[in-house]
This record gives sequence, C-alpha cells and structure tokens, in this order.
Amino acid sequence: MREIVEKLTYTKDRIEKYVFHPYLREYIIPPVIDEDKMVILISIVDQLDLSPHEKDIYVLAIMLMHVALDTHDQVTNTLVDEKNMKIRQLTVLAGDYYSGLYYKFLASIEDVKVIKALSEGVKKINEHKVFIYHKDQDDLHTIMNSVKMIEFSLIEQLITYFGVTEWYESASNWLLVKRLLKEKKCFEKTGSSVLFDALDRFFAKDQKKNINEQKQDVLQLYDSYIGYSIQLMTKGMNKIQPFNTLYEERMMKMIKDYSPREKSFVEEG
Repeated sequence: MREIVEKLTYTKDRIEKYVFHPYLREYIIPPVIDEDKMVILISIVDQLDLSPHEKDIYVLAIMLMHVALDTHDQVTNTLVDEKNMKIRQLTVLAGDYYSGLYYKFLASIEDVKVIKALSEGVKKINEHKVFIYHKDQDDLHTIMNSVKMIEFSLIEQLITYFGVTEWYESASNWLLVKRLLKEKKCFEKTGSSVLFDALDRFFAKDQKKNINEQKQDVLQLYDSYIGYSIQLMTKGMNKIQPFNTLYEERMMKMIKDYSPREKSFVEEG
C-alpha cells in the first residue's frame, strides 16, 4: 500500500505543477484533481507489463485530459462583461493547454495505436456530454450509461487496449456512483444539476403526475440506481486479483460516507 500511496502523491504533485499556473489561478477556478481516478489508473497500470516511465505517462496524460475536459465545461455561452470575457477566454485557453499536454506526453511513448484508442475515449466523452446536456432523453438506463461513460471512457479505452477487462465492472461503477453523489449534492444545495435537469426532462414527459410527484419519482429511482451501482461495484472487486489495499479502502470509504437511506439499500441488497 505504501508504494501505491507514494505513486499517488508523486503523480498528483506532477499534475499540480502543470495545472496550477500562478497567472491562471488569479482568474479561473482551479481544477479539481480526482484522486479516486488516479487510484484506479495507478492500480490498473501497476499490473501491466510496461516500463515505469510508460505507466507514469498513461496516468499523467489521462488525468490531464480529464482536467482539460472539466475546465472546458466551465465555459458558458451567457453574455458577459469585459472582465468576465477575459476569464472565459483564459478558461478556454487553459483547457486547450491541458489538452495539449495530454497529447505531448502520449507522443513521447510513440505508440500510435494507444493514442488512437484514447482519442476514441475523448470522442465518446464529448458525445455523451452532448446527450446529457442538450438532448431530450427517453430511457433512464441510457441517461445513467452516458454519465458512466463521461467519467469512465478514457479508462475504458485503456482497459480494452491492454485486455484487462476484469477492472471494468468495479472501476466504472465506482466512478458512476461518485458522480451520482456529486450531482445529488449539487441538486440538494442549489435545486439544479446537469444530471437532475436531464432527469427532469425525462420525467416531464409523464403528464399524469404533478411536479412534486415527478420530483419524488426522480429521487426514488436515483437512490435505487446508486444502490444498484454499489452492488455492481463491490461485486466487481471479486474479479480483480490481486488489487491493492488503497483501492479497496477508498472505495469502501465512499460507501460508508453515504446517507442512511443509501446505506440501508446496500445492506438490504
């Protein structure tokens, strides 16, 4: 476990070196570096027959691309004044810069096939974001799958490329549950979130129910989906042999931090 923790700290320090530019920090919201994604990536590449340099590059590049995509998500199309226009422009440039670093690091490996595979992952993420943000949905499972792919597509491409599909169920559902909890927290705090807005559009098609009934349906199904995904996540851990202690500890901590309602669902399941 100590070795994995050291790799996590080392990788996070390297990412922060690139993304926490002093000038950018004056104007744009600092990006969030997802440590759970790093733990998943480090755990996966640690079992691959690669050089230490290659392992570092895959983790660093994929994390930088996620930072780039998250940064671009902060850009809005609303009218802004001169000061906010500068912030918008710098946000776009920062996202482009992080994306450029992703391609720079991958190019150093000189493996065209893996670059192509990961590029497909980026394409999938953008397609699923369009689906969630801008389109009317007619199937709950499709909505949830899009959320999962937004979080997981790059890692999915890495898993598929190297043929270590035993990681799929556990890692994909871990990231899905984490995103669902984040969206729920945002909804409870502000009354809105990207995912809940999409779900509202889906449930609004049922003209037989009023707004309060629709909201209750959304929350009930949402919690059920979280519980179901937790079961898949923990079940998937049994397919991974061996997995490191940090991977298990961070996953189980997330489960323990759930609300009583979510915990009881898992216990009953």
